[in-house]
Amino acid sequence: MAPCKLFLRGHCRFGDRCKYSHNEETNTQPRLKRGERPCFAWRDGDCPKGDKCFFAHDPQIREERLRQEQARQEADRRAEQARQRLEAEREAAQRAREVRQQIQRRETARQEAAHTIQRIVLGSSLVTYAAGIAIHDIICGSESCRIRIRQLPLDARSDEILALFTQQGIDRKRLFIVGQKPVDGHLEATLVTTAEEGGAVAIGLEGIDFRQEHLQFDVSETANGMGISATKDSDTLTVACWAPSNAVIATFPSQEIARAKVHSLNRQVCGGRRVKVEMNQLTPGYRGSMFGDVQCSIKITGLPLVLSHETLVQFVGSDQLRYLKPISYDPVHGFGLLQQHIRTVAARDLISMDATQLEGDVDGNIIVKFRFSSWEAAKRVDEELSGKKFTYLGNRILRTRLPTPHQYILSITTQQYNAQRHQWDALAGSDVSSKQAASVVIQNGVRVRIRVVGGDKQAVGSLKVRVESLAGGEALPRELWHRSLRWGSGTQFLNSVFRATGAYARADWKACVVKVFGETAARERAREMVKAEIDRLNASECSILLKQKSIRFFVDRGLAALKEALGEDNATLVIVGGAKIVVRGGDNARQIVDRLIAESLEETTTRNVDGVLCPICYDEISHPVSLGCDHTYCMNCLSHYISSAADTFPLTCLANDATCNTPIPLPTIERFLSPALLQQLFETAYIRYIEQHPNEFKYCKTPDCTQVYRRQTTPATVTCPSCFLKVCRACDEEGHEGMSCDEWKLQGDPGEQERRNQEWAAENGVKRCPVCSVWIEKTEGCNHMTCKCGAHLCWLCVRQFPEGEIYNHLNSAHGGAFDVPAALRPQPQLAAIPRPVENQREMVEQRAREAARAANRLPQNNPGPFARAAPRVQYPYGYGPVDPAVAARQHARLREDQAEREAAQLEQEERQRRIAMQERIAIQERWHQQIEEQRRRRQQAMAEEAARREQNRNWCIVM
Repeated sequence: MAPCKLFLRGHCRFGDRCKYSHNEETNTQPRLKRGERPCFAWRDGDCPKGDKCFFAHDPQIREERLRQEQARQEADRRAEQARQRLEAEREAAQRAREVRQQIQRRETARQEAAHTIQRIVLGSSLVTYAAGIAIHDIICGSESCRIRIRQLPLDARSDEILALFTQQGIDRKRLFIVGQKPVDGHLEATLVTTAEEGGAVAIGLEGIDFRQEHLQFDVSETANGMGISATKDSDTLTVACWAPSNAVIATFPSQEIARAKVHSLNRQVCGGRRVKVEMNQLTPGYRGSMFGDVQCSIKITGLPLVLSHETLVQFVGSDQLRYLKPISYDPVHGFGLLQQHIRTVAARDLISMDATQLEGDVDGNIIVKFRFSSWEAAKRVDEELSGKKFTYLGNRILRTRLPTPHQYILSITTQQYNAQRHQWDALAGSDVSSKQAASVVIQNGVRVRIRVVGGDKQAVGSLKVRVESLAGGEALPRELWHRSLRWGSGTQFLNSVFRATGAYARADWKACVVKVFGETAARERAREMVKAEIDRLNASECSILLKQKSIRFFVDRGLAALKEALGEDNATLVIVGGAKIVVRGGDNARQIVDRLIAESLEETTTRNVDGVLCPICYDEISHPVSLGCDHTYCMNCLSHYISSAADTFPLTCLANDATCNTPIPLPTIERFLSPALLQQLFETAYIRYIEQHPNEFKYCKTPDCTQVYRRQTTPATVTCPSCFLKVCRACDEEGHEGMSCDEWKLQGDPGEQERRNQEWAAENGVKRCPVCSVWIEKTEGCNHMTCKCGAHLCWLCVRQFPEGEIYNHLNSAHGGAFDVPAALRPQPQLAAIPRPVENQREMVEQRAREAARAANRLPQNNPGPFARAAPRVQYPYGYGPVDPAVAARQHARLREDQAEREAAQLEQEERQRRIAMQERIAIQERWHQQIEEQRRRRQQAMAEEAARREQNRNWCIVM
């Protein structure tokens, strides 16, 4: 602190409060002289006086200054290097982050391009959509089945439910979970898959253990409202039994090890079979001392019949194995005997047996399907087989499953029934008189059940479609939808619609539409009321809170994008009291805000799009949106392009003068459309696809039925799951099992039938009786034909004559009763022409010579009885009547030639048939040889196993 000059003089008036030092020791130091004081300019290195300066120029001070300056410069240099290094690290981190973001964007674009979506469209078709809303796969209602899984744990996840089927080999893309709901403390899940795979797998999984729960499976049609009770193939009986298998008991040192083995080995696959492992329980009446400690042993069942001992020891983890009595039988022989037994119960009703899985599946189930002519016949066989044992099938209880007959139940709310009471009453009484199908309405508490029953399956199906159409109601346009209708105040509003208009209104949140039920006038009033509410909701404000990370994005460009899309007055950014966006415009506005918020949270830098034009508006891009193909669009242009798609699918990129053609990923489309518009676009794409592929898909021919079926080139009958109409997949006409398409079309076209009959008759020498029109074929004999109706006919001119005049006609008009060669037929009577005598004599002589030559060529026989009975006819110019015996012999020779040709043809056909029969016999012999070889190998393996057991002195106990 500097000394106080006033204190040194002795008159400082501040005393202890003085800011200068009052230290007497400091004050007693002598003052430096002028030449001794350091030069501050010298210290700073810029003294202009040099040696003439009055102040001291100490070199040490200069050196100290230079040292400090160098130190400062070194510190500045190091700081600059550190700054540059930090900047380089920041730039490197930024570049690495950009590279990672670019890689992530590419990976995201790749995943989004491969992303697919499954939807149930128009009631029952399971459609898989790919990028651009392109149709990737369609499973028609006739090809699918609906499986209901019961007794699932409440915390069962969707992937665990799907794993039950994917582990059996079903493709994940052909499975779709329709819904899940809790029932009596358990979870009930419903899914859709292919009928061919799903039905068989569901039967095999029946009773399977899932987290200590025994699951139950119900397989039914995938129709719409009443589909859950519309079982497939009601005339088909499914019989399941256990395949030939082996069982062992394995013993371990302790009970803890045995219990651990139960948990680790149960449901595992050994030798191609999934085994069942449980703790061994001693059979009542047996003592366990001779077999060791029962509590330390486990029982393994479901093993393959032929399995090496070493493989089993390696699988179990113990060599203390005791083999039990196996389930041993020949499935081919066993089910052959079962088929014979079924024929004793329903001989004429059994149509076919499907025994394509006699080897058994991985769970050891052999499933055989027997199809009958009616459900009643299948029911008789079901009662005969259910719960019985047959020695030729391993002496195990058979498991049978028979679908219910034609009975379908639909449950609706009381409000819906009251709104449609007159329509339901009219429908219930419309078909009662026909006794083929009936609709019965039953009041049941807060729910009303609609039951459709009948004996005629097609009539029941037609009425079922009408019931489902009435129960489905009228769907309002998708513009009349708001997400708030799904809960709270929206539900209260829909309830008020019924009280105000008499029409019942319900929000279908899956299809994103409002459905109304009731009379026509009531539905119109409900439509106007819903429209007014939607307009009010769209005009009301909606506030969405923003995270701190999104504020800068909306300040820079998000708010401008909202105002451009919704209007200047329909979007506001509020910063005070918590950042939030306030918009008006309903679900569409909320969809745009959600998309912009997601974009703001991606932490990606905005790419420079200077000089790039939008592929749609060909103007400078505003609010850029990039696709996976690296092309950029205006946000509003891309949104309008996606939302206005009508019939051009798939939706592709329009860049490079519409040559890019990269499909727009489905997640991108979802970000630009509300759920209602997205569902509408899915249905539009499906309808357009069906219309553009008429050779692959066709609509059902029943009115109001929305089902489609897949066409094929070979005739096959498909049954519509909704109306049960049987249609041929090849000709699109009514099903015609056992007949080709041409035969069926011919049966329905009388004109074509007549034309073909005439053509066949002309080729085979068949004629119609002129009296009764019955087809007549002449095989031998004379031309006098007698029809079954009693008419006497001339075969040559097909005319009817009295019985006494038929031969006169044959002799006079055709030269006799038998066919006469053309050269020998009588010439018609010629009118007398005046000629010279010489010419007449020459003609007579010439014809006499011709007659003599003809007589020499044919043998001379006595005239037959027909010639004697015929009246005498005068022939001019020396001609006489043809000998009937000669004509008959000539005709017999012609018949012999024809018979020889037919015999040769029959011999050729017989030769070909014998060759085909020999080939079939050879194939059967090879098949029997293979069966015998398999049986021999099985017996040999069992003999070797028995010998090994005897050698190891193990016990074989019959359980």
